[in-house]
Amino acid sequence: MSSMYEIVEPMPSALTVIQAGLDRADAERIECAYRFAAHAHDGQTRDEGTPFIEHPVRVALVLWQELGSRDVDLLVAALLHDTIEDSPEVDDALVASAFGERVARLVLDVTKEPVPAAQRAARDRAYIDRLRTLDADARLLKLADRIDNLRSVVGSGDRDKALRYLTVSRAEFVPLALMTDHAALQLVTAACDAIAAALGPVAEEASGL
Repeated sequence: MSSMYEIVEPMPSALTVIQAGLDRADAERIECAYRFAAHAHDGQTRDEGTPFIEHPVRVALVLWQELGSRDVDLLVAALLHDTIEDSPEVDDALVASAFGERVARLVLDVTKEPVPAAQRAARDRAYIDRLRTLDADARLLKLADRIDNLRSVVGSGDRDKALRYLTVSRAEFVPLALMTDHAALQLVTAACDAIAAALGPVAEEASGL
């Protein structure tokens, strides 16, 4: 377990903002979650070429600053939300032992199961359908994740991917936000509008999945 905390780089300033609003024990949980995630994602990059760890940090910040969440388990889960999916050395039992059963449940709720390429479309359809059945806290976590992905996708330079994100978000994540949180609805809608503006007329032709 100690190996998950080997990265000793300074805490990102975004997380120190969150920590400043918490008591010492909760601030330490945020630091532990960040260092765990930084190790799990070490060497991984996003499509736009940035270190992967920057994404979960931004998701936590969306929850804290823009969605007003003060739920420390939810913030910890935001930092860890891709670790089970993207790191072979992390599973739900490890997350539960380090951060508690509720955090592990939240991370599992937003984790996609690995499947062969031929089964990904069906897996993704089932995943989206399942999101609507989750508790509000897990839905809010997924919406914060989606908000950051929508904001980042244009920077990837992949217009096809941006269009897919826009289409799915309008069809699936706007309704999910509508049933979950008004502020999240505004943020998802604004992020979709920004992609549509960047893509131009082709965005208006997007429909379905």
